[in-house]
Amino acid sequence: MFQLTAFQRTLLWLLLCSLVGFSVAEDDLSLREQDLEQLQSQIGDLQQQLSRNREEVSEQRQALEQTERRLGELNRQLNDLAGRLSQAVSRRTELEAEQSQLEQQLDDQRDAMAEILRLAYKQNNQPLIKLLLSGERPEDLARQMQYFAILNRQQNAQLQQWIEQSNRLNVVIQEQTRLAEQLRRDRDELAQAQAEAATQKNRRAQILVNLQAEAEQTEQSLERKQEEQTQLTQLIERMQAELTDMNLEFPADIDMGDVRGSLPWPLEGTLRARYDTAQDNSGLKWQGWWLAADTGTDVKAVHHGRVVFSDWLNGFGLLVILDHGDGLMTLYGRNQTLLRTVGEWVEVGDTLAEAGASGGFDESGLYFEVRRNGRPENPANWLEKR
Repeated sequence: MFQLTAFQRTLLWLLLCSLVGFSVAEDDLSLREQDLEQLQSQIGDLQQQLSRNREEVSEQRQALEQTERRLGELNRQLNDLAGRLSQAVSRRTELEAEQSQLEQQLDDQRDAMAEILRLAYKQNNQPLIKLLLSGERPEDLARQMQYFAILNRQQNAQLQQWIEQSNRLNVVIQEQTRLAEQLRRDRDELAQAQAEAATQKNRRAQILVNLQAEAEQTEQSLERKQEEQTQLTQLIERMQAELTDMNLEFPADIDMGDVRGSLPWPLEGTLRARYDTAQDNSGLKWQGWWLAADTGTDVKAVHHGRVVFSDWLNGFGLLVILDHGDGLMTLYGRNQTLLRTVGEWVEVGDTLAEAGASGGFDESGLYFEVRRNGRPENPANWLEKR
């Protein structure tokens, strides 16, 4: 009896959801985001199935994937921690300045209040009952009572300000205490993450040595690269088909042909390999561009779109794929860190990742592809001339 796999059952469910989608408002983006996340979950299952179905999966390549995934997570954690520490140090500086200002203001208040009391004493200021019984002329009494009231108002205002500033000073001191503890914890976490990152980098270096030591024959290397290209193509085709079936609309209906030749480059780097040129001596040709760049260089979206893939893929390392609508997708591979998750909308120029050498490569940069209806196209026809 024919049985559907779990993956096929889920895909069938997604297709049925798309058929009944007419009852959902077209602008209900939250539901569409959920659909897309579910789709990407299934694409992740497809990726794992493709990996499991390979006739031979090198243990070293499995270790490489695990290590580079972890390095990507650690790099993102290190970026977050560095940002938090920078904000905390900046906040601490602000608090120290505010504390100094408050202390100075309180000192000023002490002097001002003392001066008012001295002035009142010199003017023979007396309690109100004594003023009333003093027997002074009415016009003099009225003047002194008015002066007495003004002094009281000033003293009350000074006292109220004093209390408020004292309370604020206590709050500032308490916040500085909490901030100091947060800084200590974050610095400890940063040191641990840095230590683990160093360990993972050493492990990756050893894995690359082991992969080299496997001494793959040219035929084996060619088969592996062909399989990696096939895996990517299958992934793109499946995503393209499911996105079409789910009819996920874009906020702006744009003919992507209108932006052809005017898109910005995805990063500042040196073009080392062009589309449709030979890859080493393998006989295979590049389906995109290889752009050399320093590790950590920002990788940016070339156009408005939605993240439909953000994960590690054999042969392409940490990979981001954007769907721009109208059948156009852009691919950003070999990153050291992924900064976007599936379902996120991005605008042109938004940072997607940091350039690296994931996928088992020894030179840092970015592998960039443009695909139209699943087929690779020359990025030179889409990006602005340089």
